[in-house]
Amino acid sequence: MLNKTFLTIAFLFALGAIPAPAQQLPPEIIRYADMVLYNGKVITANDNFEIAEAVAMRDGRFLAVGDNRRILSMAGPKTVRLDLAGKTVVPGFVCTDADNDFAGGNLYKDTLIKGRLLDTLRGLNTKEQVLAKLKEFVAQAEPGEQLFLRLPETSDGIYLMLDELDRVAPNNPVALSIDSTNMVINSLMLKLLAERLPLDHPAIIKDERTGKPNGRIYGHATGVVGWDLRPWPKIDESFLEEQKKLIHDLNAKGVTTIVGHIQGFSLSVLNILWHRNQLTIRVRGAHDFLRQNPYAEAYLRRLGNLVDFGLGDDVVLIGAGLAAADGNHDTGSALTFEPKRTSGGYAFGPTGQNKWAGYGPHNRQWEDLSAGEKGTTEWENVQAAVKYGWNTTSIHNVGDKATELWLDAIEAALKQKDLAMRPEFRPFGLDHNLFWTDKQEERIKKLDMRRGLGKMFRGMGQALEMYGDRIHDVQPVPKLIERGLKVHIEGTDPLREIQRYVTRKDDRGRIWGPDHAVDRKTALLMKTRWAARYIGEDNRLGSIEPGKLADLVVLAEDYLTVPDSRLAQIPVLKTIVAGKIVYEAKP
Repeated sequence: MLNKTFLTIAFLFALGAIPAPAQQLPPEIIRYADMVLYNGKVITANDNFEIAEAVAMRDGRFLAVGDNRRILSMAGPKTVRLDLAGKTVVPGFVCTDADNDFAGGNLYKDTLIKGRLLDTLRGLNTKEQVLAKLKEFVAQAEPGEQLFLRLPETSDGIYLMLDELDRVAPNNPVALSIDSTNMVINSLMLKLLAERLPLDHPAIIKDERTGKPNGRIYGHATGVVGWDLRPWPKIDESFLEEQKKLIHDLNAKGVTTIVGHIQGFSLSVLNILWHRNQLTIRVRGAHDFLRQNPYAEAYLRRLGNLVDFGLGDDVVLIGAGLAAADGNHDTGSALTFEPKRTSGGYAFGPTGQNKWAGYGPHNRQWEDLSAGEKGTTEWENVQAAVKYGWNTTSIHNVGDKATELWLDAIEAALKQKDLAMRPEFRPFGLDHNLFWTDKQEERIKKLDMRRGLGKMFRGMGQALEMYGDRIHDVQPVPKLIERGLKVHIEGTDPLREIQRYVTRKDDRGRIWGPDHAVDRKTALLMKTRWAARYIGEDNRLGSIEPGKLADLVVLAEDYLTVPDSRLAQIPVLKTIVAGKIVYEAKP
């Protein structure tokens, strides 16, 4: 009987019905894990918020999650084994509103002098200070050289006129960026603008007495100057090193994916790094090619729909980035239904600024614009984007009345009879969202518009002066979640931002709306899986589950038990992207 059984088993082995032992198989067939982390506290952030001891990774994805024995059984001779020694592991942080972490920054509005890209020129608060700094740059410039200066949003430079700039810069085209929409230009820059946009365009502000351009522009006119006339800086090694440092600093904070609106220049920088195998972070970008573009439909017909195009799983286009409809709460330019108590000394009206309708001091009411005038604003670009199947996302949006404008624009766009294709690949999205209105909730859900939370702890003292006690009730997170809105936390300093939403405390120790705080479990979801949901990738990113992209962070302390006041100080020991260590803290 025993011999018969032995012969039967041997026969089955010969037929292949029973697999041979692993050591007898060809090495090409044996696939062990590339890396295993064990003996730790792995917070998966999955649906049940399960906690495991270990995790295995292979081919840039999570292979398995479980106890030490099971995961270590997947390790082979070449597997990297990391003993966590009880340390905590969380999913890699997905950080939205990260456009300032591209080396190209906000190229369309940043300072550009002699091919050097600089940030906002702080301290230029008065007209005299602005003109004095411009005079310095003119003295260094060649005749005909274009000069672009970015001023603080609260600068009185917003009140300058064309002739004032001409007296200081008669031989150089000049543009002063006040914010992402408003500019002041001189006669030589106006001449260049007129070659691309008719001078009777509503976005070119006219003197009320003479009817001639006064140098103030906004919207599509700003788009032509900021995007089309502005030259690119040279992408040299120093520029690439700057981008690599920015990414390294993000990796050091546990950031594995950044999301934001992005222009062609920054994409070109990332393209070089990717081809050199030097990109250590995932990028999800909303392309700015339609932003303040007076010829949006012509561009779309040439380009087509590129949503989800990219460089593997590393750099992916997630939609179109368009210009904001409003400003910020700390300057009183957030567009809200309820008027402010005071102006705060800024140039904006009682309900803020509608950036689609006018320039700061020349703000018009959207309701007063004709259909033809609206067709010369960003409203028309929303219609064009949706017509060719592009979703709009990573959009600056602070006030509830600005939200209303976006809802109106997208709903109107989806009703166009000549839609070439519907936006189906990625969701619509709005960033920041300080002020909320209950009546918009059903429309938001119907459009499946995803929304982030940001700006909450910036300039709240000024906001309190202008908006009163209602500033304590902005971003009522528990209520929003209870109603089924899986909002996420923005920003690129994850643990610091998590602490803020857990405590509702700013850096000066002031507490804003303590009843709207969330627990740290919810906050982690808001910075990982729900942030991935914002871009429609919660099936691939944001939690530690088999099959998902293998991005995680090893923390030096227990995320679930450290005091609330220490969340921001938890050291990051390792950051792993696609199953590879991209950051490791020095011993």
